[in-house]
Amino acid sequence: MKHWETSVLQSLTQWQTQSLDVLAYILTFLGNELFYFLMVPLVYWCFSKAFGIRLVYVFLLSVYINSFLKAMFAVLRPVGIEGVNSLYVASAEVGSHYPYDSFPSGHAQGSATLWGMVAIWLKSKVFWLFAILLVTAISISRLYVGLHWPTDVITGVAVAAFILVVYVKTDRWVVSWPVKMKWIGAIVLPLVLMVIFPSSEGLKYGGFLLGAGIGYLLEARHLNMKIPASWVKRGLAFIIGLVGLFLIQEGGKVVLGTSLGADGIRYMLIGLWGLLIAPYMFVKIKLYDTDQPKKEAKQTA
Repeated sequence: MKHWETSVLQSLTQWQTQSLDVLAYILTFLGNELFYFLMVPLVYWCFSKAFGIRLVYVFLLSVYINSFLKAMFAVLRPVGIEGVNSLYVASAEVGSHYPYDSFPSGHAQGSATLWGMVAIWLKSKVFWLFAILLVTAISISRLYVGLHWPTDVITGVAVAAFILVVYVKTDRWVVSWPVKMKWIGAIVLPLVLMVIFPSSEGLKYGGFLLGAGIGYLLEARHLNMKIPASWVKRGLAFIIGLVGLFLIQEGGKVVLGTSLGADGIRYMLIGLWGLLIAPYMFVKIKLYDTDQPKKEAKQTA
């Protein structure tokens, strides 16, 4: 199978030019962790909490599944293959299993999950077309830069599509859960994920979901932040929130270290910051207003 895939990569990488390399770099950024690190809180803090919490869970579960599959299949990346010129290799070296982490493509699966979720939310045919074209461009760019096999990107998009279908089919059911059930799910699910996949990625994503789930439920019960109409206030809140995220991300490494357990704790704190502490600060400094706390029985995701 790798023979025809190698031929595809050899042909595509021969098309590399300075201008196309720049475009591939931009597309690479649109599918990496830093971009997602900006997009997910932007949606939750500045656009919609209801959609934001869905995006947090669906997207984090998607990247968790992607990392788990990478570790399980341990497919060697095409870096160094004769006739394949690989660019921006640093974008592939972020995982703990590099270079045996080619299948499936995280850029393809992550972008398909993110933009597919937004398209489902907006319910716009025009945006669906934009999302499909963007995900296709990001996926092809991973072949153009010689960092993935064709089957990697095809499978990545297919896994994302499956996750989106499951989300659409189960969303109403999850929303209907009583609050006690949501608390159980918010705590048990991340712990199970960390036990199943006790690697760096598994502990990070599980820890994030643990902090985010607890933070969301506490915030909804005791604060219930309202996103204001003012874009100035939203912009200021976003900047403050990001500063906090990066302080925890980088400062946590200094204080807690970089062991597997420390990674899980650091990402749990990031989740708590994003869905509880940052909203509390937005309200405290009067950038955002707050609704009266709703009764637990009426809370919805």
